[in-house]
Amino acid sequence: MELQLLTPEQWVSEKKRLLEFAVRFGEKRLTVAALHALRMLDPFMLDAKDAAHPRAVVVLARRGGRLAGLAFAADGGERGCFIVVHPEARSGGVGSALLRAMIDRLGKLTCNVATDNVPSMALCFRLGLTAVSMHTGPTGKPTLRFERRINDDAACTRNIDALYE
Repeated sequence: MELQLLTPEQWVSEKKRLLEFAVRFGEKRLTVAALHALRMLDPFMLDAKDAAHPRAVVVLARRGGRLAGLAFAADGGERGCFIVVHPEARSGGVGSALLRAMIDRLGKLTCNVATDNVPSMALCFRLGLTAVSMHTGPTGKPTLRFERRINDDAACTRNIDALYE
């Protein structure tokens, strides 16, 4: 599998195709607000020239040259965050790779997952995101807010080690 962090120029040229991919394979789980944030993404938010981390990230996963997945987050996930994996590529590590790439690139990540979306919740927990609150999402469903920072790895390890002391 090959991961690609899009540059502002690549985003401009791929935007229409990637929006179609998200809508087609997002299984109606993507919020209107998240899709709108992707549609309205200022390409220069993908550039980290003047900061340690960019304000947004778009990551593609390819297998055999074909698009297998798409991940997007803006403003650390506060303005929008989602991962879409092609049905034929699910359960193959694509979602995990995309989520790791977003966290690494942004330095932190916040996302909201409806509690009836068990595969997405499992992915978040598996990669060390912490459920910090529950609220009613835009569709009226109970929704968990997950958070993750790069330096959370050390804190998680210390907490696990403390259990065995």
